[in-house]
Amino acid sequence: MSAVDNRHFYRMLINENCRVTTADDSFVAVCKDLSSAGMAFEVYDKPLPIGTKVNIDIDSQNREFPSFSAEADVIREPLRHGNHFVIGVKFTKMN
Repeated sequence: MSAVDNRHFYRMLINENCRVTTADDSFVAVCKDLSSAGMAFEVYDKPLPIGTKVNIDIDSQNREFPSFSAEADVIREPLRHGNHFVIGVKFTKMN
């Protein structure tokens, strides 16, 4: 599926903390948007290269919405905003 095709998925704009874990590190990021195929998150000073495999966990504080956990691959070059980077990932497995 091309990047243009991915834009057909409905994206929810959210600003919620998430835990991102790579093979070497674990850190808190801010989920910026979420769709059924992937998400974008913002992180301070950690530009993850394309192909990096990550695990993502979002703990829900709302009993009406379950917590979220997924495995994903970084699919876009990080967009730099000062010392922050926006990272785009595609889900490979949702738990």
